[in-house]
Amino acid sequence: MDQVGTPGSPLIELKGVQKHFGGVQAVRNVDFMVPAGTITGLAGENGAGKSTLLKILAGLHQPDAGEVWYYGELQSGLTPASAKKAGIAYVAQELSLFEDLPVSENILIGQEPMRGPFVDRRRLLAEAQRVLDLVGSEIDPDMMVRDLAFADRQLVEIAKAMVGSPKVLVLDEPTSGLRQAEVARLIGLMKDLRQTGCSVVFITHRMGEFFEACDRMTILRDGTHIATVGIDEVTPGEVVDLMIGRQLTDAFPPPLQMEPDAPTGDALVLHDFSVHGTDVASVTVSLQRGEVLGIAGLAGNGQTELLEGLAGVRKAGGGYQVGSVAGPFRSVRAALKAGVALVPEDRKRHGLVLAMEVYRNLTLPVLRTLTRWGLVDRTREGGLVDDMIRTLQITPSDPRVAAESMSGGNQQKVVIGKTLLTEPDVYLLSDPTRGIDVKTKFEIYSLIRRLAASGKAVVLVSTDLAEITSLCSRVLVMASGRVVAELSGEQITEREITRASFAAVAA
Repeated sequence: MDQVGTPGSPLIELKGVQKHFGGVQAVRNVDFMVPAGTITGLAGENGAGKSTLLKILAGLHQPDAGEVWYYGELQSGLTPASAKKAGIAYVAQELSLFEDLPVSENILIGQEPMRGPFVDRRRLLAEAQRVLDLVGSEIDPDMMVRDLAFADRQLVEIAKAMVGSPKVLVLDEPTSGLRQAEVARLIGLMKDLRQTGCSVVFITHRMGEFFEACDRMTILRDGTHIATVGIDEVTPGEVVDLMIGRQLTDAFPPPLQMEPDAPTGDALVLHDFSVHGTDVASVTVSLQRGEVLGIAGLAGNGQTELLEGLAGVRKAGGGYQVGSVAGPFRSVRAALKAGVALVPEDRKRHGLVLAMEVYRNLTLPVLRTLTRWGLVDRTREGGLVDDMIRTLQITPSDPRVAAESMSGGNQQKVVIGKTLLTEPDVYLLSDPTRGIDVKTKFEIYSLIRRLAASGKAVVLVSTDLAEITSLCSRVLVMASGRVVAELSGEQITEREITRASFAAVAA
């Protein structure tokens, strides 16, 4: 790849940028500079303006005020096409793939190599394979996107951005669904690009990734620029303080004592449980009320499929007991009736109706309980919605806004809120803090603690091993769809989970 700029010289500058959405000011008079040959982290809570700023940079939004400069030239009427032509590749927080097309066609859509009037399939596959290799993915370019796990879809999205050798790579939460090995490969790619003079702008809610990857950081709060600092000038704790405007002493809340009147006993019992059409088989485990059970392992080893089988999303077999109710369940509705609810891995595809208002998304699973003689009790509905918005601090707080207009983190809060409203006995949480900022993560962790203390049972799948080790009293490690290790007490460490995961794969 050719050099694209003198290291340290500005490739992109945003000066005094402002952006409104209705009555909400998302970005307020922000200055932001992207130097050549650097990796710049962009940090802030959900709703701080990070994604809006990047969309202005990539031509997806026009600023209401301020200036955008590319390579020393003032831009006007910027569009995604002109930004891409200028060498700016943008990977959005929400994936934009076509499920019914193969990986190769998704990667090169609109840029297909042609031979006369026809697509040159050989060159198309070769170029798709090149960028997949670049991001360290072993995905077959002929696979249909609908058959890929969420983590693999994310890698395809990143590979798609690498076509054409960008001068600036903009990554909005690219690691949210990736496991440690995939994150390490992506950070390695970012550092390789930096050596060529290419710049990377990087958003993540995992503080360690900022400090592993970035040269500098810009921190936003409430749509304003708070600070731009060299990565060696601050500590992770100081960055968090700048983000939230106050000190946050601990990342995880301590366990709570069980409430005196909380129910006890088995919440869920599995015996030789299997999920049809997947590798998940022979899972035998019991889950107690008040327990947080972690499910860990390398990506694609059945963790997500196990939760979907328990929640009635996938057809399952074997012994399955929830309290006094026997499973497996033929539908999500049947699982909910038995007291089992899932927060899905992919909020956009499986958790929300994006075009629908927040209040409708929240109450959709419980609408029957709010309806009499075909009429919805709007007073009760409004009370439930207001309570959930307040409890989870969903912003904007207007329940009439469409879910698609919200930040990714606030969309995730809505998914969690609709699950809470069903009041299940067993919560199945698949990466529940994906795309959520540090402060809100703490709030979700506190919620998990309160659920356990009230006698609920929680099953947690997370790509962040720190969540597994800090929140779970017991951990099952999965490989090839089977439980290969059960850890408890002092055994629950990132090292032991990783060792068990890789040992099983290598066996």
